[in-house]
Amino acid sequence: MPTKFSALIISVAFLGAQSSSRIPNDSDPAYSPDGKTIVFMSDRDGDIEIYRVDVDGAHLQRLTHAPGRDAHPAFSRDGKKIAFQSPREGGQPQIYVMNADGSDQKRLTNLVGFSGVPDWSPNDRQMVFQANLNPTLDPAHWQIFTMNSDGSQLKQITHDNYDDQVPKWSPDGKRILFFSNRAGHNQIYNMRPDGSDWQSLLTSTRDDHAASWSHDGQRILFTSDPGHGMDIYTYDLRTKQLKQLTSNAPGMGVPFLSPDEHTIVFTLHQGDQSSVYFMNAHGTRQHKAPFR
Repeated sequence: MPTKFSALIISVAFLGAQSSSRIPNDSDPAYSPDGKTIVFMSDRDGDIEIYRVDVDGAHLQRLTHAPGRDAHPAFSRDGKKIAFQSPREGGQPQIYVMNADGSDQKRLTNLVGFSGVPDWSPNDRQMVFQANLNPTLDPAHWQIFTMNSDGSQLKQITHDNYDDQVPKWSPDGKRILFFSNRAGHNQIYNMRPDGSDWQSLLTSTRDDHAASWSHDGQRILFTSDPGHGMDIYTYDLRTKQLKQLTSNAPGMGVPFLSPDEHTIVFTLHQGDQSSVYFMNAHGTRQHKAPFR
């Protein structure tokens, strides 16, 4: 079953070559552990590469310089490394890692199909990611894998006929968050790191998509489409309280809460244009990132 997120991570048409006068497409931001910088993907220099910038827009730095769509960067929990996906060696995208300044870029996976959307375990010893082992399938069929952070001990942890996507390791390391169409439409689940004991976190008629954890592990932020546009919600795992933060947005990417839990960074999709936005944790004061 195709999903909006599947189309987003596979399609590169909207991020094609551009002239210097065209507004760049910036997307998929993620905070550094100290909250002072973010990493994101952009076509601002023509090709789709990964960049790092201070949250106030200063010190913009291009980190990758390779052909193809370098995407979905994620800081390690100690802030020293960044994992990402790239098709730079030809064929399907694979998982790579680099130092936080862009140096020492190394390939970690060598799977037949598409490997992407990596995240780190709390102790940085492992990674979790999604992969489609059969690139001839249309639509893609996504499963979740773990491996050591050096690429060893690769393990597939979901084995089903559904699309399991955008895995995020919990702050305490005990659960992995993901979304799946196993209920007939996309819903948010979590499971143990070995793939057992998967549980539905919310039951709704909405199409719930990519999610992330609060830093205390007590809340999740996620995107959801109730039928009139993609918006950002929070869900408190203790009180079971659901709160909508945005209203009738044309499209949203994965939201991330800052380490101090005061600010959320996310992607806003408007037609063919993608931009990085910030807002406070209550959903107000939404503003475009001041990249220079």
